[in-house]
Order: sequence, then C-alpha cells, then structure tokens
Amino acid sequence: MWRFLLLAVVAAQTPKAAAPLAATPTAPPAVVAIKPGPADEVVQKLQQRYDATRDLQADVVQEMEISSFGRKLTSKGKVYFKRPGRMRWDMSDGQRQTIVADGTFIWLYQPSEQQVYKAPFGQAFQSTTPVSFLTGIGRISDDFSVAPDGEEGPLLFLRLVPRAGEGIGVLRLGVDRKTYDILSAEVRDPMGNLTRLQFSDLKRDKGVDDDLFVFHIPQGAEVVEAPTGME
Repeated sequence: MWRFLLLAVVAAQTPKAAAPLAATPTAPPAVVAIKPGPADEVVQKLQQRYDATRDLQADVVQEMEISSFGRKLTSKGKVYFKRPGRMRWDMSDGQRQTIVADGTFIWLYQPSEQQVYKAPFGQAFQSTTPVSFLTGIGRISDDFSVAPDGEEGPLLFLRLVPRAGEGIGVLRLGVDRKTYDILSAEVRDPMGNLTRLQFSDLKRDKGVDDDLFVFHIPQGAEVVEAPTGME
C-alpha cells in the first residue's frame, strides 16, 4: 500500500499522516463500452509519444478523496520527468509536499511532518505503477490490460488494469486525441480511495536541469527508510 500511495497516485501521504483505509474493498468500476477508436492504436501512439520524449514538465492539480475521511483534499504544483527513471513533484498550493526520484532512491518530504521518507527506487517503482512509462521503465501494453472508456471533448479515455494483479487499483487516463498527451489521470485503489490528476501547460524536451532530481534533506528533518518489501 505504501508503494501505491507514494507512486501510483502520487498521494504523498506519509504513514504517520495517512488516514486509515476503509475496511471493505470497493469493486473496480465497470468498463464503459464506448469506442472512440481501437484501444491498441491509441496505446501505440501514446507510447510512441512518450518514448520520443526526453523530459517533460507540467502544472498539476491533484484531488484526493479518501473514503474513510469522506472529504476531498486538493493541492497544486509542478511536475517534472526526465529519462531514465527521474521525476519530481513540487506541491506548494494546499498540502505542501515534495517527491523526488533520482533513479536510485525515492524521497518524500512533507514540511508539516518534518519527516523525509526514503526507499530504493527499484523497490518502490515497478513497471506496473501507472506513471512508470513516463520515466522510461514501463510499457503500457505489456504491463496493463487496456480498454476504451469513453470520450469527452478533446479527450479519449483509457481504463488500465495491471496485468500482474498486484492490487494497486484501476487507472483511467485522459489522452488528447490530437497530440496524445496525457491531460488527466484517475486512480481508484481497492479500498475505494480516489486520486485525480489534471495536467496543463505541458512542455517537452526543454532541457530540464538535472539538479532538480537531486534531493537535499532539509535541516532538522528526520529521515525514515522504508522497510524492505514494504507494501
């Protein structure tokens, strides 16, 4: 579950701050049988789009609905990806948080907790985590079962279920029908918690500085390392 919260939905809930999960799992939503186009063709063009991308930056709005809370948490910020295996999330409007993947470790910092969570990149970040293909370590068609899931305006929606069945939930991607950029992502975990991400002002191959993916431990912050094999 820790890997799902940290990476799959980029929820940035530390174990100390996270709310308890609902006791009864919620069944995944049914696939909507609307065919905006063959799913395999959309996936192929989407994968090609991101295979050709060296780095990416965007504005992001994150909304979390935690079933045990019964309320919505919203934050805004910037996200950066760079191949191979690097990403950074800086959320400064709302719940402040920073997530950095440097290719070796994942770092999560919430100033309100004055704690830094650290985990080996390979332990936390696998090909079945929904953002893996953005960093160049996963392939959608290999790692997920994909079905068309409707359309709205400029967006085509895809429903992705991990083939490995690791229980990290169901992902719904909103893909621009012209550029094949991902403009939205929605993840519902087996406990019914929901995270929505909206991306805007996407910029590709602008030469994102490598220094952005170097995490500096804030003075006075406690570093907590994730136990080996933690789920």
